[in-house]
Amino acid sequence: MLWNIFTYVTVYFGLFTGIFFLFTFFENMGGLKERKAKRFPKVTIIVPAYNEETTLKGTVYSLLNLDYPKDKLEIIVVDDGSKDSTYEVAKQFIKKGVKVFTKENGGKATALNFALTKSTGELVGCLDADSFVTSSALKKMVGYFEDPEIMAVTPSIKVWKDNCLLQKMQKVEYLMGVFLRKAFAYLDSIHVTPGPFTIYRKWFFDKYGGYDVGNLTEDIEVALRIQRHGFSIENVMDANVYTISPNKFKSLLRQRNRWYIGFLTNVFNYKDLFGLKHGNLGILVLPSAFISIALSIILFLYTLGNLLNHSFKNLINFYNVGFDITPFFTNSQNFYWDFSPLRILALLSLLTGILMITLTKKYSREESKIGFAYFLYLIAYWIFFAFWWIIAISLKTLKRQVSW
Repeated sequence: MLWNIFTYVTVYFGLFTGIFFLFTFFENMGGLKERKAKRFPKVTIIVPAYNEETTLKGTVYSLLNLDYPKDKLEIIVVDDGSKDSTYEVAKQFIKKGVKVFTKENGGKATALNFALTKSTGELVGCLDADSFVTSSALKKMVGYFEDPEIMAVTPSIKVWKDNCLLQKMQKVEYLMGVFLRKAFAYLDSIHVTPGPFTIYRKWFFDKYGGYDVGNLTEDIEVALRIQRHGFSIENVMDANVYTISPNKFKSLLRQRNRWYIGFLTNVFNYKDLFGLKHGNLGILVLPSAFISIALSIILFLYTLGNLLNHSFKNLINFYNVGFDITPFFTNSQNFYWDFSPLRILALLSLLTGILMITLTKKYSREESKIGFAYFLYLIAYWIFFAFWWIIAISLKTLKRQVSW
């Protein structure tokens, strides 16, 4: 009985938050109109690279192909002590006006901070060396900086290729993230400024310091720092950036350990953001993130325990009947329609997710088909999500070191 109540609470919470974000999106759809820039400020894009010889060339070419005045665009590549030929690949672009530097390995934040000392742009951004930006993205983003309260503008991050089941699941996850980040922007509650192509006002770094060296998720730390100082972060839904997602379980788990432990560390360091003072971020978005994590973990553990218990009982029953499964298919009572309130809530949650994806595809100009990927996402993502968080919390509790 208690677990039934808990399951209802979990499903209802997910449905409530989903509908809330949908209403937020619909209420502010006027904000989807492009904000054309009245002027084109100089922009510096930093590409920190460590052992990225296979992807760096495509990343830099995507920057060179940006539809933006060339005399207003500065590209800086920083080789962070790579052990492969990353630096040699980067130097090929010097003749195209790209500034190339190399330094001893110190981590992404040190490469970014090094480049900040070399940058001359009024605006500055980063593009990870495994990501590619669409040509129109920058022009769509700079118009938001006409508002002096806007300190950063985020793009829409999408999966570059989905060649395996893990990448297909991530593709839908990223599309959900595109929708949620826009909803968070309407609520003035963006708490992550993604590494791939978020654009900032450079003076923020000059005044409040550069990237936090040694931070597992420097993009979360910067976003929370911006929120702490009372500035706003915007999002452009059709400013598309594509990133190469992990295609193996081990690399994906390592990425999520870094993301989730980094999230916990940074949120605890910025715990003053909770509460009425910081509006929707402090009373809704951050608390709901922790509630969803807790509910997902508990539901996962309950489902796993229940599955193991029933599997053991069924195994004994099958053994007793000589593993004869014929009665299961011949007994019509094994097949029935159940319109319980829980299943109705689950169906509404399914429809809510479909609507989110549909809106994301329309307003972010996503043309690929994701029918099977969404089906896979529905079946598997909540399991992965809970599992990742269990591992991350365990590592955090045991104070195990997590690195790139």
